[in-house]
Amino acid sequence: MSKCDICNKIISKSMPGLECSKCERIVHLNTRCSSLTNKQIAALKAASSLEWTCLECQRESPRRNSSIVIPEENEEDEPVQINAKKLLSNVSKEVEKAIKSEMREFNESLQFYGAKLDEIIECVDAFKQTIKILERKNVELSNRNNDLETRVGALEQRLQEIEQEKLENYVEIANVPFQTTESVDKMVEKIAVKFNQPLETIKSSQRQQGKKEQPAIIKVKLCDVTAKEKWITAAKSGKITVADICPSERNNNAIVYIREAMTKTNKSIFWQAKQELKIKQKFK
Repeated sequence: MSKCDICNKIISKSMPGLECSKCERIVHLNTRCSSLTNKQIAALKAASSLEWTCLECQRESPRRNSSIVIPEENEEDEPVQINAKKLLSNVSKEVEKAIKSEMREFNESLQFYGAKLDEIIECVDAFKQTIKILERKNVELSNRNNDLETRVGALEQRLQEIEQEKLENYVEIANVPFQTTESVDKMVEKIAVKFNQPLETIKSSQRQQGKKEQPAIIKVKLCDVTAKEKWITAAKSGKITVADICPSERNNNAIVYIREAMTKTNKSIFWQAKQELKIKQKFK
């Protein structure tokens, strides 16, 4: 196996040689060992007829054609000397550097999202506290509202009682048609005579405003509760018609109703109670 006379390294396929045409010395076909330029080396490779002589034989003659020495196929290339420890160390350093860079970025991202998570947790805690405060206030307001509703209901009931107490001496006469020339006082006196009630028990009488489809009621104020009860008892035991008290309605046999005067609220409650009673009696 040929070796370079300059560097004493093996001539191989990857590092071909150049033989001097005079002294037959063999050197590597490169700029360092042959002292040729890259262009000269390219020319020698392209044309085998060109001659090359080493520096020592350049002044001597005759010259021989230069030739590139190519080793045989069975000759093996010079093994490349590799420092495995150094290579492994370099690779480890690069990998470590890359891992550190990735870990640094990961830690920065983790810290960023950790801070954001802390902010979110703080906001959630604040919202929870606010919700608890609002729930407590809502319970307080609900209790106050219930208390106020109870008080208002009690006041309304008391007001109804007071209004009803003001009507304790009053009776109502219903279903008496309106007459353009009517005298309410005379009609009430006729009713008193019909029921054998003293006229002096009547304090005042007045027709109220009513609905268009129904005659307005006549409200009568009596002297006391006893007189009112006597009127109610007489009305339940006897009967009086429109013809009995209205001269212009001689053929009108509609019944005139006398009842205890009540507030609108009590009238509504009384009417609802009567409707419920009718329904219950119907299904018995």
